[in-house]
Amino acid sequence: MDVMAANHSALIQLVDKIEQLGQFQDKIDFPASVQQIWEAFLEDIRNLIEVAGCALFMVDEQSQEFTLTQVEPRAMRDLCRNESDAQIELGIFSWVLKRRQPALIPALASERGRSLVMLPLATLKRTLGMVMVLTPLQASLVTQENMRLLAVLAKQCSLVMENSLLYEGLKKKNESLEKANKQIRYLAQRDPLTRCYNRGYMNEQLPREIRRALRYQRALSIALCDLDHFKSINDTYGHQCGDLVLREFVKSVNELIRTDSDWLARYGGEEFLLVLPETTLDNALPLAERLRRHIAGKAFDCQGEKVTVAASFGVTGFDRRPATDSVTAEALLRCADENLYQAKIRGRNCVVSGPFTPVTTAS
Repeated sequence: MDVMAANHSALIQLVDKIEQLGQFQDKIDFPASVQQIWEAFLEDIRNLIEVAGCALFMVDEQSQEFTLTQVEPRAMRDLCRNESDAQIELGIFSWVLKRRQPALIPALASERGRSLVMLPLATLKRTLGMVMVLTPLQASLVTQENMRLLAVLAKQCSLVMENSLLYEGLKKKNESLEKANKQIRYLAQRDPLTRCYNRGYMNEQLPREIRRALRYQRALSIALCDLDHFKSINDTYGHQCGDLVLREFVKSVNELIRTDSDWLARYGGEEFLLVLPETTLDNALPLAERLRRHIAGKAFDCQGEKVTVAASFGVTGFDRRPATDSVTAEALLRCADENLYQAKIRGRNCVVSGPFTPVTTAS
């Protein structure tokens, strides 16, 4: 009767331990890193058997090789690597992985008398890695009960680790996708040659700038800029030189404007639009003049040739709320284009500015 009671008590204790190990995932705050899972796993292993050293080999997703990622204590890194090499060479490493069950074997690279417990980390879907536990105990002192408990623990750890790795994988994919989408949006809004904004961005953003300025009664100015006699640069020095001049022009403009609010778009060919939110016409005019002088004073090096270029500007805009509510992007651009045309008539390389005046139709 006493023997039956003792067996019954031992069975209850075993069931309790299995239930405790089955709650391994409750100890982990999801999502968890491999390091956090490893620390919790190692703590439970130490509660089952005496540990002299423990190592975690994870499967590398690219090479599918087993890589040593965690060692406790760290001073045993070389020993654990040598132990794994020895077990791989004898075929025991692959045998344990194939069985997907813990194995208790003699340690080969350590001191005599030490045993090695190999715990495969695997789920139905994938093999995650291998844990090697070096114990000073002889194989006869590691009970079958402890091996069963280690098997339960390894399965629980595998499930938690797989979920965490899947989460990290999805997170990286989402981050990569988000990065790719940002790059796509960036490229969709940019002129491929000069990297300033393109006509499509201008068509979307300029109406927004106008609505914002009208709503909050803020000033808004724009400047149309055309590079004078640009065709002659292409004809004389070639299109590569012309492309360089366009890129350098955009760089020169960006050096003098407010990059947090002002923006430049390629309107077409050698013509550009500069949008100046919260900038009055009185302030936009000297800025355009400063840009004109800056560009005219630069010499661009095109394959050893010094090339200069001039620019004409047509500037317009409104301060606070204009007298009319019929402010559209088309009307604002038309007004700036008329001023640019006047600058061309006056001999080019100059700035013509005037307040926004909407076109009136005869009744």
